[in-house]
Amino acid sequence: MHLRFGFRTLIAICVTLAVLLGVVAFVQYRWSKRLLAADLQREREHLDLSASLFASRFNRNIADTVSFLQNDAQTAWTTNAPLPHLPKLVKELYLVDASKDHPRVLRTNNSGTFTAVATPDWMHPEECNATISQQPLAITTPLFQSTVEKTKQGQSLFRISRADHCFIALLDEDFIKSTLIPDLLQQSFGKSSMSDYDFAVVPRRRDAQRIYGPGITPDFRKPFFSVSLRNLPPMPGRPTNAPSPPGRNIQRYLVQTETRGTPGPPNPQNDIWELQVAHRGLPLAAAFRHERKQELLLVVAAEFVLGASIILLVLSAHRMQRAAEQRMQFVAAVSHELRTPVSSISMLSRNQADGLVSGADKVTQYGELIHQQSRRLSEMIEQTLQYAGIHSNLGTQTRTPINIANIITTALSAHNDELTHAQFQVDQNIPNNLPTIQGDANLLRIAIDNLLSNAIKYAANGRWIGIHTEYSTSKRAILVHVADHGPGIEANDRQHLFEPFYRGHAATETNIPGSGIGLSLVHSAAQAHGGSVTVESTPGQGSTFTLRIPA
Repeated sequence: MHLRFGFRTLIAICVTLAVLLGVVAFVQYRWSKRLLAADLQREREHLDLSASLFASRFNRNIADTVSFLQNDAQTAWTTNAPLPHLPKLVKELYLVDASKDHPRVLRTNNSGTFTAVATPDWMHPEECNATISQQPLAITTPLFQSTVEKTKQGQSLFRISRADHCFIALLDEDFIKSTLIPDLLQQSFGKSSMSDYDFAVVPRRRDAQRIYGPGITPDFRKPFFSVSLRNLPPMPGRPTNAPSPPGRNIQRYLVQTETRGTPGPPNPQNDIWELQVAHRGLPLAAAFRHERKQELLLVVAAEFVLGASIILLVLSAHRMQRAAEQRMQFVAAVSHELRTPVSSISMLSRNQADGLVSGADKVTQYGELIHQQSRRLSEMIEQTLQYAGIHSNLGTQTRTPINIANIITTALSAHNDELTHAQFQVDQNIPNNLPTIQGDANLLRIAIDNLLSNAIKYAANGRWIGIHTEYSTSKRAILVHVADHGPGIEANDRQHLFEPFYRGHAATETNIPGSGIGLSLVHSAAQAHGGSVTVESTPGQGSTFTLRIPA
């Protein structure tokens, strides 16, 4: 099915597609705005989850250290057994005996036993309370004493008292900063977050005192480093002398607590450090907005390219439609033009063969008519072959020095009989000192030949042709002007004049023979030499074609 669309229809299609693309762009903008908020919220939730995991793992390491103090270390001290190796978090372990007026300080040695040492400057041995100090980083946990007594009622009294002894574990801050924190960050946040974010650890509410990482403006904060330090050990189990089931003779404990000295401060269960997370380059929200802008620009660019492609496609379809119509007109014109000389030659030769022509004058007249029609047929075939040759790049292979004056003289000689018969006046102004040009002589001859043929065909009433050649120093080119006193060319036709197969309205209405490829050949020949062809015309006065060839 063959569909034909007018130019207005194609414009309407382009406008409709542009509106649809605009609607799609608006919807994408609204959708991307919501997506930005969702992505930002999801990223913050991811950071919160990862930071909570980091805090939990860090606190577990601290809790394991405290458990070591309240179990392994206390058992080793009460049983006089050597202490096993210290946890990695503990740099030095001290035992403080505050039972006397002057507290005594002991420290573990390489064999795992405690030996007396001088009291460090940072230590306050008189304070045997469960605490965590930050300068230096140390954990203090008291030791406990427990006794079992029998009451008058036969009950067992489990008496627990806090002794005047405590462990003080000096933590290894270098290990925490160089190994523990980086490992936990890697495990909790993952490689992608480590490359996208900066991390810092500071004391809470004291951002200037950095413990780990660079100074940053945090997008997210997470408190951590908290542990429950027991002031009392866990409740004891069933006494060893209790009978086993099924007798079910259960003994009851009476538990009392006794604290020597003044009560200590509450357990340090509040987080003392803070993890800070900052997006690299830009703050988190600004980074997401920047990424959204980039995505929107890519979408807009893609839609612009799509819209431009649609417009180019529609315009190409319109040009192809016009080209197809022009080819159809060309085929029709060539068929008509070929039919006329072929029919004339056939009729004239048939008359001569049948002996209908008698006398020398008649024979000469018939011979002249046959020659004219043959030449017309030859020109049409030659012009068609020239068009095919130029557009298949067959005419741009030869480059030789050319004298443009010789080309013009040769073209005028080829049209001499035709100009004389039509009584044309030819005015020439061709300087002899024109520079030579590098080009294809055959192509230039075709261009000038078609300009002359065009002037003879359309300016028959004016019977005047002017050829003027000059060298333009500003354009660095030779300009060949071919003027006539014909009817001129309308403005609507001038913009399509050099398109293949195009014929003006005046030529179509007056049935001037032609195929519409002559001026297209001139344009193609000029482009093959890096030049151009232009036209200036005034309706009713004539036209001037200017061929520009770089020299």
